[in-house]
Amino acid sequence: MGGVIAAGSQATVDAGAAILAAGGNATDAAVAACFATAVGEPTLTSLAGAGVMIHRAPDDQKVTVCDFFADGPLTPRSAVEPLDFFGVDLDFGPTTQRFYIGAASATVPGVIPGLCQILERWGSLRLADVIKPACGMMRDGRELGPYQGRAARLLEPILTYTSGARAIFAPNGAMIAAGDRFHLPQLADTLESLAAGDWRDYYEAKLVTAMLEQFGPHRGGLLTREDFDRYEVIFREPLRRGYAGCELFTNPPPAAGGPMIAMMLSLLDPVDDDLRRGSLAHIKALSCAMAVADEARLEGIDALEGDRLDHWHRRFQRMRHGELSAPPSIPARNCTTHVSVLDDAGGAASVTFSYGEGNAHIIGDSGIMMNNLLGEEDLFPGGFDSAPQGQRLPTMMSPTLISDPSGALTVMGTGGANRIRTAIVQVVSLLCKQGLDAEEAVAAARVHYENGVLNAEIFEVQASAAPSSPDVFESMETKQVVRFNEPNLFFGGVHLVRRSSEGELSGAGDPRRGGAFTVVG
Repeated sequence: MGGVIAAGSQATVDAGAAILAAGGNATDAAVAACFATAVGEPTLTSLAGAGVMIHRAPDDQKVTVCDFFADGPLTPRSAVEPLDFFGVDLDFGPTTQRFYIGAASATVPGVIPGLCQILERWGSLRLADVIKPACGMMRDGRELGPYQGRAARLLEPILTYTSGARAIFAPNGAMIAAGDRFHLPQLADTLESLAAGDWRDYYEAKLVTAMLEQFGPHRGGLLTREDFDRYEVIFREPLRRGYAGCELFTNPPPAAGGPMIAMMLSLLDPVDDDLRRGSLAHIKALSCAMAVADEARLEGIDALEGDRLDHWHRRFQRMRHGELSAPPSIPARNCTTHVSVLDDAGGAASVTFSYGEGNAHIIGDSGIMMNNLLGEEDLFPGGFDSAPQGQRLPTMMSPTLISDPSGALTVMGTGGANRIRTAIVQVVSLLCKQGLDAEEAVAAARVHYENGVLNAEIFEVQASAAPSSPDVFESMETKQVVRFNEPNLFFGGVHLVRRSSEGELSGAGDPRRGGAFTVVG
C-alpha cells in the first residue's frame, strides 16, 4: 500500500514509509514511525510519555480520537517525604528557564499501551513486523540532524544527570551532537521482547514493575500499583466544527487545545476573507482571537463552547477595534513531536506525543527515559499542587483532520506547547481560505500573541507568505513585539499530509523542527 507520511525527522519518516511500502496501512505506518522517534528524535519524546491520535477509517470515513495522555497519580505530593522533585536550569542563550525533574515528576505514561491498542484496533500488521524498521535503526544507528543536535545541547543537564541517561546520550563522555550516529540497541531488545508474545504481559512484568520500583513513594515519587491498574486508553468522539466550508476534526475536551482551535477559527471565519494576509488588520485579528481564547480558557474548558461562545464573539469584535488584552501567560516549553500519515485506501492517522523533557531516569535497562509531565508548569497554571489526582491531565495536543467539500483530505499536528493551537489555526486558514499548498502553508511566517507580547516571524519565503513589512507591527497595542528574522522552532513544527480531490498526495515536514515527508508508491 502506498501513501504519504510527514514527521519530525527523516529517520521517523523512513520507518513509516517502509511499513507503507510493505503493505501496511496508515495506522501501521504511524505506529512504526512513533517507535522510530526513539532514534530519529531521541531528545523530543519517549515511549514512556503520553499522546493523542486522530484516526479516519478508510471504509466509512469515521473519525475517532485515541487519548493515551497521562493520568495524574492518586498520591498527593504532600504525602511523600522527602519528595524527589527539583528544578534544573537550562540555558536558552538570552535567558535561562527552570525545568522540574526527579521521581515525583513522573506520571502514568500512555505511549506503549496507546500505540499497541491502536495497532490492535486499526492496524493490519503484527506488532513484531511494525517495530522492525525502528529496531534496525536502533542497532545500526542514525545520524542526528542539526535540530536534534541543538535540542541535545539544550537538554544536556537533564540527559546527563544520571548514569543510565549518560550511557545513552553521552556514551563516550561527551554529549551527542549533530552529525553523530546515535544507537539505542537496548531499546531494540525491549521492543522485540514486547512484541514476542502478548505485549501486556511484558509491559506489566518488566516495565510497570520497574516504574513502580523507581518512581514510587519509597523513592520520593508518586506512582502506585493502583495508578497503573486504573489507567485506560480512551477512544473518544472528535470535536467537530465547520470552517470556510470545510469540516474540521480535532481533540475534544478534556483537552484544551482542540476547543481553543475551534473557538479561534469560529472568531476568524467571518472576518478573515476581508483581510489582506500580513496586513496590520489581519495580524491584529489573529492576535485578538488568540487573546480571547486565552481569556476563555481561564474560565475553564466549558467556557470555550456553548452559550458562552456569543459572548466571546462580542469580546473579539470589541478587542479588534480597541486594545488587546493580556491575560496571565502560561510558560511556553515542552519537548513534543508529531507524525501524520495518509494511505492509498483513504485511511488517516495523526499522532502527537511528548515526555515533557524527560525526568533523567531510564526505566530499568529498557533504554526508555521516564517522563516529567508532572513537572510541566504549562500543564498546571494553578501550580504543581493543582495537578488532578487519578485523572487525565490537560493537554494542548491537537492532531487535526480537515475534510474539504471537494473531497480533499488534510491531516496535521504539531508540538510547541502553547503555540500548538496558534500554529494549527494559522496553517488551517492558509490552506482553507488562502488556497496555499502544503509546503507553502507550513513555511509561511507565523505569529503568536500571549500576555501582551506579539511574537512574529518576519522573513520572505515568497511575496505572499510573510507580513508585508516589519513596520506593520508598529501600530499594534502590545507591550512588546518580539521579531524573529527566520523560521524558529518557537512556533511549533507542523507536519502535514494531504490528498487532493484528484487523489494527488503531498505533504510538508516543518523545517522549524527538522521535519521531513515522503510519498510512497
